[in-house]
Amino acid sequence: MRRLPVPMPWIPLLAVPAIAFAVLQVAPTLDVRARLHSPEGHFYIVSAVALVSVLLALVASVAALRSRNPRVVWLALAFLGMSGVFAVHGLSTPGFIVDDRFTAASGFSSRLSLVLAASFLAASSVDWPGPLSNTLVRGRATVLGGAVAMLAAYGLLVLVAPESVPPRVVTHWAFKDGTLLLVVVLGSVAAVRYLTGYLRSGLPMYGAVTLGCVFLVQAQLAQHFGAMWQGTFWLYHVQLIMGAIALLWGMMREHARGASFSGSIERLGTTDAVAQIREGYNDSIRTLAAALEARDGYTLGHGERVAALSVMIGEQMRLSPVRLRALAQGALLHDVGKIGIPDSVLHKPGALDEHEFAVIKEHPARGASMLDPSRGSDIERAVIRHHHERFDGTGYPDGLAGEAIALEARIAAVADVYDAVRSARSYRDAWTADEAKDLISRGAGTHFDPRCAVAFACVVDRWEAEYAADGVVYQERRAVA
Repeated sequence: MRRLPVPMPWIPLLAVPAIAFAVLQVAPTLDVRARLHSPEGHFYIVSAVALVSVLLALVASVAALRSRNPRVVWLALAFLGMSGVFAVHGLSTPGFIVDDRFTAASGFSSRLSLVLAASFLAASSVDWPGPLSNTLVRGRATVLGGAVAMLAAYGLLVLVAPESVPPRVVTHWAFKDGTLLLVVVLGSVAAVRYLTGYLRSGLPMYGAVTLGCVFLVQAQLAQHFGAMWQGTFWLYHVQLIMGAIALLWGMMREHARGASFSGSIERLGTTDAVAQIREGYNDSIRTLAAALEARDGYTLGHGERVAALSVMIGEQMRLSPVRLRALAQGALLHDVGKIGIPDSVLHKPGALDEHEFAVIKEHPARGASMLDPSRGSDIERAVIRHHHERFDGTGYPDGLAGEAIALEARIAAVADVYDAVRSARSYRDAWTADEAKDLISRGAGTHFDPRCAVAFACVVDRWEAEYAADGVVYQERRAVA
């Protein structure tokens, strides 16, 4: 199977601070020996993290103001909260702006910044009820402006009156354990959600946010179990720097792929599996799909719809994100072998004779051979080559049966037939949804894998409502045909 574009070198580097933290915990004497009382170093390290976070917050805020996606607003709030409060953490370093008698303000701000970042990142990774999301989008300028105002007020209060943060609050077990629990749980939720998006789409920014979330959790653990100025204390600052740089790196990678900086943030607002996979189609996939569309007018939108319906069936059958991605790309290109079929056969208005049908039957094998071995996975090639195989072994080109046919190809076969009969041809009208559903049901066990047919039955109504727009797509197809 083709490997995903792993966001190197960040994945291996995740282990380095984790190992360092474990060593310092197992050997406390090493932690003590690594003690370095350097307020100046702390000030400059924190300033670097805050500066990168401010840049991310500016880009995310611009994206949020342009977008009508509530998740992008949550992302902007995450970067604003992290940058604003962490900047206060640095500015309140004892001995600089704030008298060195007041140490609580800096510690409180540090934990608060991690809690805000983890909370808003987790909020950005889930779907919220429509009314809340609509309200957030409509008032996004007010929300972001209010957040900036609150951060400015907080910073002013801490810097002017650092004694307003009592030391007993920062050292109390409830505050320390509560912030630890919040960051670890919420940061982990966000990391898992964005990792799923990365595995589906392969987009660098999803991977970068995943890494940022993991570094955030690591930093909270190092901060919680460390002591002031000792090795673990400096380690958590290094982990935050690495997290900030990972996010900046992701934006640069997306920019190199042609996305604007704000556009790279907007892409993160997509949580739907079909949309995430579609966002991640590479240039070669898009080029082949466009060539197929141009070659065969009757397939207008067919590949996209078969891919989307296949993903919905695959989700129902609990396929992993990586397999869903390969399934979608294979289903999108399942008819790519038709590019080489003569117009007289491909565009014939009416039933094909025996010779013409034999020519048509060549397209699965031809299509599989067209896929670049360096870019296509085994799953994609299997979907293209075997989407016309039948569960009872009477299909083509290889006459495979049952489990010998890749599961992804069996899924695509259901989606392909359903969309084909729901679409008009020059020699017949489109079938109704009920007629097409009945065809799939009757074909279970002969044409189709029964499990795939059952999964299809579970999602087809949602497909018709959400993706086929109650038949509008198919009516448009019939008008074009």
